[in-house]
Amino acid sequence: MAPVAVRAELVYRDGQREKVSVKVENTLSSLISGIHELNVNVSRLLSELVEQEKAHGVCAEGEEDDSDDDDEDEEPEEPSNTEVQPPAKRPKT
Repeated sequence: MAPVAVRAELVYRDGQREKVSVKVENTLSSLISGIHELNVNVSRLLSELVEQEKAHGVCAEGEEDDSDDDDEDEEPEEPSNTEVQPPAKRPKT
């Protein structure tokens, strides 16, 4: 039986590509474990990339650096335990 792998590819802003793959067996449990391992590996790569960009002060195009924003201008968030209700019906006149 041929080797099986799950793969991901990270494409950097400069066009450079980094491939990540994890070998798995041809079973569902191995596939699930492989996907989990791939997720961990990709998350680690992305975290390292974010840390590098923070160190160099790089933000995504159109994105602002909100690390020093004041919370005074922001409206308080709506409590998460409230349910959205439909608008009240108006009586016919």
